[in-house]
Amino acid sequence: MNFNLFHYLSAALFLLGWLCLLTQHNAFKQVIGLKILLQGVTLELILAGKMVENMNLAQVMVISALIVETVVIALALAMIVSIFRIVPSGNIDHLRKLKG
Repeated sequence: MNFNLFHYLSAALFLLGWLCLLTQHNAFKQVIGLKILLQGVTLELILAGKMVENMNLAQVMVISALIVETVVIALALAMIVSIFRIVPSGNIDHLRKLKG
C-alpha cells in the first residue's frame, strides 16, 4: 500500500491548520484551524504505527492525542466565550487594548 498520499494529506492538513492559526483574526476560526492541525497530527500518528507495524502503540498514542485535543479545544472554547463577552466581534486584535 502506498502511504505517500496519506503522508501528503496529513502534511496538508497540518499546514492548512497552521496557516489558519497564523492568518485568522477571529478566535473561533483560530480554534477551527487548531482542530484541523491536530487532525493532521492524528493521521500521521496512525500512519507511523502502520509503517512500523505496531498498531497497538499507534492506537494508544492516538487515544492519548484525542484526550489532550479534547481538553485543549474545551479550554479554547471557554476562552472564546470570554473573548466574545469583551469583544463581540471576536477579533483578537482588539484584545491588545485590554492591557492593564
